[in-house]
Amino acid sequence: MSNASQVISIALAEVGYREKASNASLDLATANAGTANWTKYARDLWNAGYYNGNKNGYAWCDVFVDWVFYKAFGKTEGQMLECQTGTLGAACPYSASYYKAQGRYDKTPRAGDQVFFQQGGELVHTGIVVGVSGSTISCVEGNASNMVKQTSYSLSNGYVAGFGHPKYTEQSSAVTPAPAPAPAPAVTKVSVQVPVLQQGMTGSAAVKTVQRVLYARNVRDNAGKVIKVDGSFGASTRQAVVKLQKQLFPSDSAQWDGVVGQKTWEKMLTALW
Repeated sequence: MSNASQVISIALAEVGYREKASNASLDLATANAGTANWTKYARDLWNAGYYNGNKNGYAWCDVFVDWVFYKAFGKTEGQMLECQTGTLGAACPYSASYYKAQGRYDKTPRAGDQVFFQQGGELVHTGIVVGVSGSTISCVEGNASNMVKQTSYSLSNGYVAGFGHPKYTEQSSAVTPAPAPAPAPAVTKVSVQVPVLQQGMTGSAAVKTVQRVLYARNVRDNAGKVIKVDGSFGASTRQAVVKLQKQLFPSDSAQWDGVVGQKTWEKMLTALW
């Protein structure tokens, strides 16, 4: 039987844990503290077969939430409770999309929910709601000032974007799922016009889409840095695009040009499904 109290208890017990400077002392709460994004949470989930790659060394707020559910319920039930039906649950936009797809995302908080935060219209951070009092929520967040931290917010704070409602047994009647969808119509192929993207372009939503794909697939630049989703097609983004093209077109070196044209768009987006 799954209930929110199990998640809340585990999350609160982790408050004070600090991320590590290297892959050492991961199980000690405050030892080897640093800013390199190494944690026991990413290690444990990688060993359990989560995600589409090893997330140690990456921003870990969403990883922390998944770890709490994993420790409470195990992988299969934990992912089911979080509505996760794919391997892209380590980034806030993807985690929120899983809840939305099952009609379990809105702006009404409940204890045990997954809270999502936003900046500039983008989901950038997440945590676990451990208490609700009137218009104030209390949360536990991983990767908050490089540690697991307890925080509180007013619901009027624009930083608070919304809440994903896990499928707890105790809350089964508290959240109304979306109506069952009608049978899907026959698939129809459509032609979509996409822009050609290359180094030097800025301020483009399409560039951000490419950068999100690079982030989701763990493709970094030549210096090993994570690609920022900032809409600026700089040298780092181009380097990562070339690496992605080598993955998508392993026997066609003519495609390794760092330019996101029709072929790269089609292959890149198809590979996400």
